[in-house]
Amino acid sequence: MGPMAPDPGVRAKRRTSIVRRIFSEGGLVTLIALSGYLAVGVLLDFHYNTFNGDATSRLANGFYVLYSRDPHVGAIGFVWNPGTSIADLIPLLFYHLWTPLASHMFAASLASAVSMAGAVYQLRCTLAEWGVGRVVRLLLVAFLALNGMIVYYGGNGMSEGLYLFTLLASTRYLLRWLRDDDLASLVYAAVAMGLCYLARNEAVGPAVLAGMVVLGVGIVRRPNVKSGRLWGAITDAVIFEFPFVAAFAGWAVVSYVITGQAFQQFTSVYGTTSQIKVAGSAVLKDRILQDVHDVFYLAPTIPALLIVALFLAARRRDVGILAPLAVLGGGLAFDLLAYAHNSIQPWFRYFITAVPFEILLIGSFFATIPALIATAPAARKPMGRPVRRGATAAAGILVLVLAAPSFVSTLYGMSNPKIGYEETQHLGYIFSEHPTPYYAKAHTTYPAMLAISNYVAAQHWGDGALVVDNFSGCIPQVILMSPDPDVFVIPNDRSFQRTLADPLTFQAHYILDVDPTGDGALTAPNISYPNLWKTGDGFTQVVRTFPAKGECPEFKLFKVTGHPNQ
Repeated sequence: MGPMAPDPGVRAKRRTSIVRRIFSEGGLVTLIALSGYLAVGVLLDFHYNTFNGDATSRLANGFYVLYSRDPHVGAIGFVWNPGTSIADLIPLLFYHLWTPLASHMFAASLASAVSMAGAVYQLRCTLAEWGVGRVVRLLLVAFLALNGMIVYYGGNGMSEGLYLFTLLASTRYLLRWLRDDDLASLVYAAVAMGLCYLARNEAVGPAVLAGMVVLGVGIVRRPNVKSGRLWGAITDAVIFEFPFVAAFAGWAVVSYVITGQAFQQFTSVYGTTSQIKVAGSAVLKDRILQDVHDVFYLAPTIPALLIVALFLAARRRDVGILAPLAVLGGGLAFDLLAYAHNSIQPWFRYFITAVPFEILLIGSFFATIPALIATAPAARKPMGRPVRRGATAAAGILVLVLAAPSFVSTLYGMSNPKIGYEETQHLGYIFSEHPTPYYAKAHTTYPAMLAISNYVAAQHWGDGALVVDNFSGCIPQVILMSPDPDVFVIPNDRSFQRTLADPLTFQAHYILDVDPTGDGALTAPNISYPNLWKTGDGFTQVVRTFPAKGECPEFKLFKVTGHPNQ
């Protein structure tokens, strides 16, 4: 007897359920946000041809896993967390069907758009589960979804979308656990936090603070039996921290086994620490002022909102406020301290968590389903009486008053080169009527990369003919634009070091070297052959020079004429 065919009625119910989900409040919010972010990605990638270098590097790391000269999982690289590159891998599977997924970075834009739309959805769910009314909830969601930084980083392929999605998912489920003491919610929050670390190092701050919240609440909410309270709370904390610890330790161990370094971001010559040493840094006072300015532009009302939110939460005995405070506030605090400590660059985007943090602080004012430690879940009911239209209108006006300042100030920050350095560099020529040479940099970068890629393609070299360090600015994009990426021998290849040490022996006939100033001094050819740029180091000769243009530094193409040190 063969398998029974599905009941037509069941299939009809499933279709109806899917349609209802799509056209539900959450479904429509997500679809609208996704459509908007994808539109931004299309404009940036195909109309304006402006690509953020970090987004390109992460997409390229995913590309090397599948399509480089030496495709293997380890090619994903270990200087940066792999989450964004893994997300980019999914659309890259269809690269041979549509090459602009790589050449115009649209795979990265797809990943960031989906992630940022997911972040908007998680915020909407958090507010709904906190009992925030529909009008206020949708206004707050709109202020997040339409914020200038959220829109830009939703479409430009960077890691901010995935970072915010995992943070907000962890916030949502942690708040639900605080309310219901539900083990499944605690597990979901934990998994989201583990995934967050795979996206960004900043997850360390939220993981520590949220773990403390779980431990403290676990102790307080249990019966007054000392041993039971302590062990139960420890169990909760272990459950929450396990995915994060597994991700943290697992990534470090894999990195150490493959590269000999557990934390390459800090120890690798390509890491942030090396880049900061080369670029120099501001004094402590100026770094602290930069912290203050960045947060002020993103969320100027945070200090006042935080005081009011804590006061209202204390009056209502609502510990739910601890979820956004620990998770989003923890991420923001980590970056503030990291920049003050001179461990990260002063990019405006590092403080993007201030945007959803401010939104949830405002949302907490209108929460009607508090998390009460001393009250059994079955006894919890929404607080207050049914809200009238007048009260709803007043609440909406209050939201506008509280959220509008950051909406405007964020745009000012993005247009100020001293605050939004990356944003003005990539968007300045788009929105400025009279672009300055500074604004024109991003506009002229794409033709510079295309010139290098087209030249290499026109030579019809064989596989592995050209040695280049893809840490050099613009090179990852050159490789992504190339019709034959097998030509390039790059550090992600397992044979890179031996090929660089003796190119001719391993059938490499050319070296593409970058001007050894600034970050260029950190590249492998310039470290291995300090005189290569100036003299050819006795075994090469210059055959082509690509002048500096836009954000691309100057490059020289050397033909290898002999063996090094001979």
